[in-house]
Amino acid sequence: MSPAEQSTLPAAVTVTYEPDSAWPERLSAILAVCPRCIVVDNSVSDEARACVRTVVAAQPNTTLIANPDNPGIGRALNQGCQALFAEGRAWVIAFDQDSTPAAGFVAALQKTATSATGRVAVVGANWRDRARPDHASRHLRPGPPFGWGFRRMPADRDLADVLCVITSGSLFSLEAWHQLGGFDEGLFLDLVDSDFCLRARAASWAIAVSAQAKLEHSRGAKRPVHFLGRTFYPAFMPPGRLYGLSRNRIQLIQRHGGQAPGWVAYEMVYAAKLVADILFLEDRKAAKLAACLRGTAHGLFGRKLVRRPAP
Repeated sequence: MSPAEQSTLPAAVTVTYEPDSAWPERLSAILAVCPRCIVVDNSVSDEARACVRTVVAAQPNTTLIANPDNPGIGRALNQGCQALFAEGRAWVIAFDQDSTPAAGFVAALQKTATSATGRVAVVGANWRDRARPDHASRHLRPGPPFGWGFRRMPADRDLADVLCVITSGSLFSLEAWHQLGGFDEGLFLDLVDSDFCLRARAASWAIAVSAQAKLEHSRGAKRPVHFLGRTFYPAFMPPGRLYGLSRNRIQLIQRHGGQAPGWVAYEMVYAAKLVADILFLEDRKAAKLAACLRGTAHGLFGRKLVRRPAP
């Protein structure tokens, strides 16, 4: 493939934070499908920074942006997108450090973007959680009555009119990114992707999911718990993460509630599920419930999120 042909393909942005020993292999898988990659490293330990620096230096067509601290996922994504926008790129695929794309991944995303109706801002991947490989991911769409509810659907086929998708494996239009002012850096981590998608929909951009864009992904720290004769997979989020998620949820309900009632309905159900999981299935119950309450209160009163939530 010539340099001119490569420049028309989507480039990748992958964000790292204290990556594990398998990350170099996953980066190689990304570079096998994307001709250009920018790694934005938010690691804080000298060991992790040195590892990322060494791995990136050994890979062709890969650039490292090393942050002096952890400014959050929104800031890192904006840094990568800005660099590729300056190169004249039109599309970027974002990857988490724990994600591995399958063969044909980029072509599948592009096909969905081309065939979708309207201006496409984001095409999400058909991902599978490593913790539950036999469980198909489900994607959020408006539901009855009158779009005030929600439906969660597997990507047995390409999906249109999607409310939001996860960041990892998603194809983003850099025109949409530029028009929308990028990702909200103040959210730090949780719901950065949801906020971008909801802002895009409000500006008449489309969000879709590609059924054939297969991605192996780790969704949090889920692990099986046996309770009352059944097996559940609670999130096991640490208190600091629950605080940030709870705070951001309230902020985004205030921001998007009038235009995305189906998303609000889903988030309220999901919040109740998290609390139930903590009460019946998880450890550190008092600390986690306190974090949820504190985050909710801070969201209601508009308190800014700390840049580096405690674990």
